[in-house]
Amino acid sequence: MIETVLWGANNIYTTRSPDGTVHRNLRIKGKILGDDEGDEYNPLAPGDLVALDDSQGTLLIVGRQERRNRVARWNRKRWSVQVVAANVDLIYLVTSTQDPPYRAAFIDRVLVMAELEGIPAALVVNKSDYPAPEAAQEHMKELQRQGYPVLHTVATADGLQIDDFRRHSTGKTSVLFGQSGVGKSSLVNALIPAAELATGTISHKYSRGRHTTTLARQVVATDPALGGAIYIDTPGVREFDLFGYACTDAAAGFREFQPLIPSCRMPGCTHTHEPDCSVREALKQGTITHGRYQSYCRIAADLQGEGGR
Repeated sequence: MIETVLWGANNIYTTRSPDGTVHRNLRIKGKILGDDEGDEYNPLAPGDLVALDDSQGTLLIVGRQERRNRVARWNRKRWSVQVVAANVDLIYLVTSTQDPPYRAAFIDRVLVMAELEGIPAALVVNKSDYPAPEAAQEHMKELQRQGYPVLHTVATADGLQIDDFRRHSTGKTSVLFGQSGVGKSSLVNALIPAAELATGTISHKYSRGRHTTTLARQVVATDPALGGAIYIDTPGVREFDLFGYACTDAAAGFREFQPLIPSCRMPGCTHTHEPDCSVREALKQGTITHGRYQSYCRIAADLQGEGGR
């Protein structure tokens, strides 16, 4: 039988069958799946479809079906890819404007990953009752020009404005991704109160969130108005690395670069120094913003150095 992974830790997983039955404390037969990709820190993530077998008297996970996509980050500590969700329709990059501060470069990196995985992405600006700095407003406008939806929400004990997010996510399997403290769990709780996901506060000393969510978790909406929507809440991340990609991959993750890349004179152009580079020419003409281009240059520098690899 095929079931969906809801969450897991220490190679012990909880799954859900198509009829809603939940199976807990499942282990992988032999601890290693035959279709492991080899470069991943964790063999399974919420959203994975797995085959179960109880022919030996114990229900075990015996295989993972091919993923149509994955939401992944580079785990610096383990020096490997960490998949936080799989088989999603949409990634919501949740941010805030002040508490914690808006980080355009971080957002750009996550959007590159989404583009390369072929996952539609949207920006959710939570705590939008706070005024946004001008630089943040300009970055949001640029993302909208590139076709990314930008939704504004408030999901706190003092206020709730989530109608746009509710409408946009209805009927979809989506993953909420972003820094600690931006309110990912609060958004899920606002839509599905029974989820009772833990939420935390901001460390004002460091202007960043405290890690409250410790593992990615899939939550299924029971409200008929949500059309069977599924949300995957993920732990907050402070840094987002794209190791494992080439500069040409990263460049293709910037939507405004995509139509320009074929016109570069040099094969494999990195768009940082080569002559007759269409991307840098567009920068001169003002059709690519300096902020987005600098985000790309920082990513390219990381990839060329591979963090010391």
